[in-house]
Amino acid sequence: MMKLRSKHFLSGAELDRGELDGVLKLAETLRSERARGAPRRDLERKHVALVFEKPSLRTRVSFTVAVQELGGQVVELSSIGRKKEEPEDTVRVLEGYVHAMMLRTHEHSILERMVAKSAIPVINGLSDTHHPCQALADVLTLEQEYKALKGVKLAYVGDGNNVLHSLLLIAPFLGVDLSYACPKGFEPHSFIVNQAKARAKEGGGDVRAFVDPTAAVKGADAIYTDVWTSMGFEQEETDRDTVFAPYRLDRELHSHAAKDAIVMHCMPMIRGKEISDEMADHPRSALFRQSENRLHVQKALLLGLMRGI
Repeated sequence: MMKLRSKHFLSGAELDRGELDGVLKLAETLRSERARGAPRRDLERKHVALVFEKPSLRTRVSFTVAVQELGGQVVELSSIGRKKEEPEDTVRVLEGYVHAMMLRTHEHSILERMVAKSAIPVINGLSDTHHPCQALADVLTLEQEYKALKGVKLAYVGDGNNVLHSLLLIAPFLGVDLSYACPKGFEPHSFIVNQAKARAKEGGGDVRAFVDPTAAVKGADAIYTDVWTSMGFEQEETDRDTVFAPYRLDRELHSHAAKDAIVMHCMPMIRGKEISDEMADHPRSALFRQSENRLHVQKALLLGLMRGI
């Protein structure tokens, strides 16, 4: 895989079609190599800072293992273990020590301020607006299941949050037909939807919006959901539970999709809320394959961003 043209990865829209296809192809190669126990030393003598301003399980472990299995070293920082300073100053300090950084944060503007001053690659491990590493893992999961992404019907039901934003920007651009259903007042940002529709036209996919979750999932090859209350919105949880109840991914909703539709969730999940136990453990559940695929796509992303550093 050649070095990616973009130095940074914040939303997924930085990569063109060929680059996204290349990341997915390399991720699958890396998955196979790992299964065979084939070692890699691409990041030998390289250090990557993992900076966490939000709690993490999948992002922390998958990035740590990714860097280490590529021969690199990880430096982990949390918000409680360092003093607060301006994002521009933080990244300029880190670039004197490490060769790349991943940030899991709140406002997306923090990442944008960092990349404006950064001499090293910056990867968005999650922000309030985007979760692009998760979307990469999701399209890899779809590709593993259906072999080709063109024409795959993906339905998302629930909150119009960072996960949906990233799916919108990446999946239709790769040929996926994405339908989503969100309650009124909880739709994705309009400027992201407009960008996604333009990218879908270029990439051969489609974007369709619904309010009725049953209409959104009709004939879908995959149904995706996420928590109803993301980090930072806990004070709204009781009200959201009422609004989102009709959007629960359960047997009845799944029955309106294609017969063998897979079930998707980025996790962590709250069983019995946005997804039933039955669907989480369904024979067609892809949840844990999605979480594993975080490791493989992030390895590919690190290689593409850090090649030649």
